[in-house]
Amino acid sequence: MSHLLTRRQMLKLIAAAAATATFSPVLHARAHYPSELLPPGTDYLPNRQVEPWVWMGRPIHTVAFYEEPDASSTRLDTRARDQAVELLEEVRAPFSAHNDLWYRTPLGYAHSAWVLPQRIYPPQPFIKDIGEWGFWGEISQVTTGGYTQPSLNAGKQYTFYGGCVLWVIDTYEDEAGVGWYKVFDDYPPRQRTNHQWILAKDVRRVPRQEIAPIRPFVGRKRIEVDLTAQRLTCFEGETPVFTSLIASGTGAHATPTGERSVLLKQGSRHMANTPYDGGPELEDPGDLFDLPGIAWNTFFDLEGRAIHGVYWHNDFGVRRSHGCVNAPNETARFVYRWTHPVGGFKDEFIQSDKRVGTPILFF
Repeated sequence: MSHLLTRRQMLKLIAAAAATATFSPVLHARAHYPSELLPPGTDYLPNRQVEPWVWMGRPIHTVAFYEEPDASSTRLDTRARDQAVELLEEVRAPFSAHNDLWYRTPLGYAHSAWVLPQRIYPPQPFIKDIGEWGFWGEISQVTTGGYTQPSLNAGKQYTFYGGCVLWVIDTYEDEAGVGWYKVFDDYPPRQRTNHQWILAKDVRRVPRQEIAPIRPFVGRKRIEVDLTAQRLTCFEGETPVFTSLIASGTGAHATPTGERSVLLKQGSRHMANTPYDGGPELEDPGDLFDLPGIAWNTFFDLEGRAIHGVYWHNDFGVRRSHGCVNAPNETARFVYRWTHPVGGFKDEFIQSDKRVGTPILFF
């Protein structure tokens, strides 16, 4: 039976996403995307962009650099969390059963699980006129602050990381001529406001071509998620056109098997399970998370599970989420663009039903 979401159900789905984020980064496109599976000319890889950017790696906690891509080799250096280093090359070397990817850097080799690859851009121009709807913005620096007011002296609510996606809804230019963007926050119950302010120079406007639908008129699309192999594959008919390692739910939060379909898509999502007045009590108060700006969310059930990007781990091929399907940001973007229903460039969310939403089979 088809099921079109009511406004109440849609809001319930959005709120339920709070309970399905993971606690555990994302790999650069070249690590996981076998381009031979895609028809020639497909525009989805970040290295096909014309804008200048530098490939940087942000440690998600203290990381060691070795003489060789081997943890038993000589340790050369360490970097603390968020002390980014340039990534020079990807190297495959034995490390574990599910992740043999290392990065070569000027400091030595680091295992990819603890280093989040980011595209870092030059300071971005301030776009004063954002139109009535605004635009999708991507954090273009290693980190930036989300403030309560457009001032560095205001309280900081969040740290946003490179690759986070946010909906820019307003602008402000201070007395010093510094541009600020007001970004919408879709998880307001625990906050006094439903927005933050971010320095405009740290936000890159996502071009239309980077989120335009991919082959929207092709029929018989489906996604298969092999939970044993931790791999997502997109099919057009019987032809696989895209594949990527993922990280699904673990333990009590295991991603369920069975057939689902795309119900809702959002370019940006704030997932959290932090308590708030009138909200549910947590079964495990030690399992808190609060993750704004999650990129390219494709929801597939009414409990709030989604395929989405991540910025808090980079270890795919192993179960480690709260039920969602963690994916590299560029995998999540591909799924968002490729699946039905098709949305516009200025859609806060794209709603579906089972007659229209691309089928997703979990096994």
